[in-house]
Amino acid sequence: MIKPALALAAALLWPAATLAAPTDGSEQQQAVSAEAAGIHAPAPQIVRGVVDSIDERSDTIRLRLSADHTEPFKVQDGLLFNAVRFGDPVAVSVQTVSGVRTIVGLSKE
Repeated sequence: MIKPALALAAALLWPAATLAAPTDGSEQQQAVSAEAAGIHAPAPQIVRGVVDSIDERSDTIRLRLSADHTEPFKVQDGLLFNAVRFGDPVAVSVQTVSGVRTIVGLSKE
């Protein structure tokens, strides 16, 4: 009676044991070598301006940075559209995500 129960337990646990088996360490080694190489996500840049336009369809907010210069920024979190209106002075944290300057944080001034 014990042998069939042991065989059943082994059959049920065998797939879990193979999934939990240690890897050859290459994944961990890659993470360590990237860390040692000094590769870090770029720090966000703080940009101050006034909201010039909001385009939820294209996920962009256009900021007036000076009297004659406006710049569009992608929005990472769509909830930011509820936080700002035309004319609001803001400070935004901007990072380049997939080659596009993207707002990752926003605070009203």
